Amino acid sequence: MFNIAAPNENEIFMRFKIILIPDKRVFGYALPINYQYELSSFIYHTLACADAEYSTWLHENGFVTDTKRFKLFSFSNLIFPAYKIISDRIEILSERVAFIVSFLPERSTEEFIRGLFSEQTFCIGDKSSKVQFRISGIELLPQPDFSIAHEYTTLSPVCITHRVADSDRVIYEAPDTTYASEALLMNLKNKSHAFTGKPYSGSDEFAFQLLAPPRSKLIAIKNNTMQQTKVKGYMFNFRLRASHQLMEVMYNAGLGEKGSLGFGEVIISKELKKINDNLRKA
Repeated sequence: MFNIAAPNENEIFMRFKIILIPDKRVFGYALPINYQYELSSFIYHTLACADAEYSTWLHENGFVTDTKRFKLFSFSNLIFPAYKIISDRIEILSERVAFIVSFLPERSTEEFIRGLFSEQTFCIGDKSSKVQFRISGIELLPQPDFSIAHEYTTLSPVCITHRVADSDRVIYEAPDTTYASEALLMNLKNKSHAFTGKPYSGSDEFAFQLLAPPRSKLIAIKNNTMQQTKVKGYMFNFRLRASHQLMEVMYNAGLGEKGSLGFGEVIISKELKKINDNLRKA
């Protein structure tokens, strides 16, 4: 039975857990490792069906500051309580999976929920294997208390690019460099500017601490087509202390670049454990 969990009164939510049931009888239970672009396409397609004008605006414009354009939402990889990697496939071993989508509230929560998701079925994969999913519920997630120090986990790779001067070469930076820390701060400030329409004027504090060595992940965009490109990002656990405004931007529009393609979604680590535990209880 499809359901939308109700928020507490007077709270504004900008993060949603989308609960999925994989129908393994239709195509099986194996996904390609590179499925993020297909998940992004599903989100955009659903937006287009609900509100064509908004979808077109999101594709072509987004939020603008100077010459930069930002689509101020992000989403996670699929969250599997149990899975197995075989070659370039992910075998889903759990009965329920989920993903998180978050955004800055340019649209009302009610309109976003009604327009973006309803009980529906969708399929992601490639010619070799695919999985059909049914959306079984949506849970509206509260905002954390950013005045408290938290440990965060990336739910999708964080992308940080560095264009080499006087060339077309782009370096994908690991998050443990001085350049990366400065780039992450500037990206959040630019997103804040784009959202509010005013240059960010708050504190520049940005105490970013990795808690373990980062793991690189190469994501194929438009895999197996003439337009295929590959983007490198990094998965890691971290702590971050910054202004409330920048923390809110990070939590709802992603850390780093390319959030609307499924990069940079983060979560408080203990909340991820709760999600996995709840999915296992099915």
